[in-house]
Amino acid sequence: MSEMKKYMSVVRLGHKTTENVLQLGDPIIIQEKLDGANGSFKLEEGKIVAFSRNEQLTEQNNLQGFYEWTQTLDADLLRSDVVYFGEWLTKHKINYGDLTKQFFLFDLYDVEKEKYIHFTEVKKEAERLELRLIPVFYEGEYQSLEHLESFIGQTALGVKKGEGIVVKNVDYQDVYGNQLFVKLVIDAFKEVQRIKKPKDPNFQSAEIEAVKSVLTTARVEKWIYKLIDEGSLQANFGIQDMALILKQLSSRIVEDILQEESEQIASFDLKEIRKVIGKQLPALIKEVIDAKK
Repeated sequence: MSEMKKYMSVVRLGHKTTENVLQLGDPIIIQEKLDGANGSFKLEEGKIVAFSRNEQLTEQNNLQGFYEWTQTLDADLLRSDVVYFGEWLTKHKINYGDLTKQFFLFDLYDVEKEKYIHFTEVKKEAERLELRLIPVFYEGEYQSLEHLESFIGQTALGVKKGEGIVVKNVDYQDVYGNQLFVKLVIDAFKEVQRIKKPKDPNFQSAEIEAVKSVLTTARVEKWIYKLIDEGSLQANFGIQDMALILKQLSSRIVEDILQEESEQIASFDLKEIRKVIGKQLPALIKEVIDAKK
């Protein structure tokens, strides 16, 4: 198996780790956040190796045709010093019509410098290889949160409404030397919701409300579509697949929440967090199933 470079987790703006990522005057790129599957490929010993977000792909595990598409590229033209990252448009919440099963390049990762490179090079490489490029709404200095929010919901791909935006300041590094990109999404894709105040008659307990605030329908739906992309679940899933979905998602949802939303639930016991998720998850899965009918 080839060594895999996993794409960074794009963090929602407002998470505690994003505090200093955008400063007035920083050079930024605002890209459309596409509702597809993360895919990547690289040149290795003269051959093209392809990956989903979590594993190397094969003819049998092909990310709904992404593996086969990568094999149509001319290996002689690919750079050997980068990993090509992009979005493979599969049918998730947003239906992109004729653009389904098309690849949009959004980043290049320099394997020697161990960093994502400036978008100027990404654009040049997309043009050189005749690849589709991620839609860009803005290139320039960071102005304000309000400026970023003005782009949320816009789309360049002809659908009714876009999922959101990804904002990149490639020059930013945290205290550990890591780059960090951030996202802002429309309400339908938000994975965190406001916590009810104790005076609310529907308030249960601080622990339950904290977990429920991050265990949203959008988060569950995101992971269900990841199962489809991986080939673990059929696209025409229904209530008959409830047991399979629960088995596949329970631990993943817990890990996702612990990784991305730790500040919301840091004061609570892990065993109790798992217990709350276990009770709430079936109803949310059913919501996703009912919504697609």
